[in-house]
Amino acid sequence: MRKETFEDALEILRKYDTVILVDDSGSMTLPGSKKGVTRWFEAGQALEALAETAQQYDTDGIDIYFLNNKKESLNIKSSSEIRSLFNKVKPSGPTPTGERLEQILKPRIIELEQARIDPDGTPRNKKTEEEIKRVNFIVITDGEATDHPKYPIIETATRLKAMTNLCMIQLGIQFFQIGNDSRATKALKELDDDLRKLGNIRDIVDTTPYSKLNPVTADGLLKVLLGGINRRIDEQN
Repeated sequence: MRKETFEDALEILRKYDTVILVDDSGSMTLPGSKKGVTRWFEAGQALEALAETAQQYDTDGIDIYFLNNKKESLNIKSSSEIRSLFNKVKPSGPTPTGERLEQILKPRIIELEQARIDPDGTPRNKKTEEEIKRVNFIVITDGEATDHPKYPIIETATRLKAMTNLCMIQLGIQFFQIGNDSRATKALKELDDDLRKLGNIRDIVDTTPYSKLNPVTADGLLKVLLGGINRRIDEQN
């Protein structure tokens, strides 16, 4: 892909807050796709590659959370901050993807709902819908969740649809799978494909395997960074 085409495609990220959720469960200590490295090491590489690109377009910086560790960093604008944060976290515990997604998604949805305009034209919140940035969530995970991420996603998509005048791509979620666990692949694919079959909610989910960024390519970065908010890219294999 030509550099100009790549950069043009990523321009849409300027309209979004980029939020990255990293799986720090115990299974991340298992061997990765390459001999001699762990899934955690590969997650760190993916995080750095994605964040380095995303932060060029998110002017107020990107946000990074973890599934288990409560360390978080908001408005990150440098690769050194990302490496420092990641190196302070040690993977352990379960994979509570649904619970953590709900904790992060819910305030965003409430903010949007409170910003709806009353019939008399009075905003219900200090911020109007136009002032609330869209959100691009990227979940870096190696496996099947130990809870049910489908439910907070369905609730989010349903509430988004109820806000009828809202931008169709106000919020998207990209699941980027580390490793090649077949059960995890199946579970993530169900989130991407089966949720859209419900028909009465917005399609806000995309999934991408680690091979798309191993090695890092322009096409791979586009798929992971834009798949959750661009239906054309979502439909690419």
